[in-house]
Amino acid sequence: MNANYLCPICRSFLNVGDQIVISAKNKKGTKGILLFSIHLGNYEIKKHSCFDLDENENLSMFCPCCHKSLRHPKVHENIFKILMQDDEDHEYEILFSGIYGERCTYQINEEKVSSFGQDAGKYINFTNLINMS
Repeated sequence: MNANYLCPICRSFLNVGDQIVISAKNKKGTKGILLFSIHLGNYEIKKHSCFDLDENENLSMFCPCCHKSLRHPKVHENIFKILMQDDEDHEYEILFSGIYGERCTYQINEEKVSSFGQDAGKYINFTNLINMS
């Protein structure tokens, strides 16, 4: 499936090829770029070798275009949100964990929730997920 990923604030495109580009800051205040796979459930993250991230570190993540935070505290302080448009122009909210190394992603469209990753049950009460997104 071909998809585009967007900032929920400025609606700029975040993907280049098969990578989603996110600006991030670690707990030491160091900033860097993270490249996520566009394929939900693929948790390979590319980054510069000098951008140090510790396993289970709580990151801050931002749109690389408008520089606004992608954090979605209505759901949980560790959850971030971007948008996905599929090749039929259906739009989904994509929620994902900001804890480095956690595998937790949700795809939400109207009444349907799809979850990905071994940590998907950690944060979300599924009965309230749609109302909170």
